[in-house]
Amino acid sequence: MKLLIIYFLVLGFICIRDLFKVKNFDDYVVAGRKQSSPFVFMSLMATVLGASATVGIAARAESIGFAAFWWLGVGAIGFWFQAAFLSKPVHDLDVRTLPEIAEKTVGKTGRKLVAFIIAISWIGIIAAQFAAVAGFIGLVLGHDAGTQSVLITAVIVIVYTLLGGQLSVVRTDALQFGILTLGFFAVAIYLFGGFSGTEIAAIVNGTAAIANGTVAPSTGLATFSNFSLLNEKFGFADLAMMLFTIGGAYFLGPDVISRNLVAKDSTSARKAVVAGSFAILVFSVVIVLLGMWAATYAPNAAGSSVNPLFRLASGVLPLPLAALLSVGLLSALLSSADTCLINSAAIFGSDILNTRRISVVRLLVVAIGIIATYLALQGKDIIGLLTMAYSVYTPGIVAPLAVAIIAHKKFSIKKSLWYAGVVVGGLFGLIPAILASTAKIATPAYLPHIGIAISLAFAIASLKRK
Repeated sequence: MKLLIIYFLVLGFICIRDLFKVKNFDDYVVAGRKQSSPFVFMSLMATVLGASATVGIAARAESIGFAAFWWLGVGAIGFWFQAAFLSKPVHDLDVRTLPEIAEKTVGKTGRKLVAFIIAISWIGIIAAQFAAVAGFIGLVLGHDAGTQSVLITAVIVIVYTLLGGQLSVVRTDALQFGILTLGFFAVAIYLFGGFSGTEIAAIVNGTAAIANGTVAPSTGLATFSNFSLLNEKFGFADLAMMLFTIGGAYFLGPDVISRNLVAKDSTSARKAVVAGSFAILVFSVVIVLLGMWAATYAPNAAGSSVNPLFRLASGVLPLPLAALLSVGLLSALLSSADTCLINSAAIFGSDILNTRRISVVRLLVVAIGIIATYLALQGKDIIGLLTMAYSVYTPGIVAPLAVAIIAHKKFSIKKSLWYAGVVVGGLFGLIPAILASTAKIATPAYLPHIGIAISLAFAIASLKRK
């Protein structure tokens, strides 16, 4: 607990210092657009390694095994396509938010449409980050992630984001990425490198205990016999759906594109994305292996649903490593939550309310944070929240906006067709999400993918060579 207090004090010091350095909208929203490639890379990594890439993947590894790798695997594919087709043209457009790209390439109505869809989608992602941090804080405080933990999380993230904005986010991301890298890799080396000894801690009735003094089997990689990327629980059809729904958000998502917008030039942005595409593959393997280790040697007690990473931190690892993993987890979760929050507030302010006043954006940080807190209190699982959000965003935005960016200056766009693609594609994601969350009505999982195909077809049909 003392370590966490020190951690929050350090972050608080950075944010308070940056509070007095924020002079204008660019400082608060895009960190002055002057960040070098290494800082863009570290900020990008800290952003994408959030709830889905840590807590969510570890939980998925427990149920589907090594195939959970694909949650970040499709992200790497999205990054490769972003580097090849979008990094340079996006930065050269000289914009501050993703919806502003739509205005530069399509028109003002396009900007409003894109902003509206992002406004709906990304509140769910912020709620997912809140839920993940709440679970961690609940572990530290010794109780389940209930109302108290969610409220503590919301206050921390909202205040932290409110003060320094994107300028503080970029500065702290480098620190947070270093901590989470050290934490995850140190734990992996300890568990799989033969340093953990022959006694394995087991979770029994929610408490850590040594398994009756008996000698446990080896905990090296050789004890895991199945490293299949596809299996009976996660097949090719699941991968294909994830590739377009989740991979699309890595290709052209507000948070990953926001890292492009803080870069000093397009070369720095592209280098950061390429490096990030390979780095997240490594992180995916490490996190999946940690989840599989916990599932094998520290399974949940009957009736318990503690996340694998939380079980490692609370009942398996020696205190120094447990503390390091804990702070690494917190770094991963907070670095995504604050980025999502500042980007959403900037989009609401600049693209929907047509203002670039910092005071308005700060008020929106608070308002969006409160709404996300309410959603987090509803108790939805992390992967479910994220998938619901991506299912709305990807069908409506990714294909039409990517086509508009790539075709910019080469083609003119028939706006009515382009707008129709955005609306129809978005509805194919939004309606199933609403039915599932309100009426508990299940719809076919492929509906958002039909939306992607429709929005892409409309976008291509809207092009006319100049």
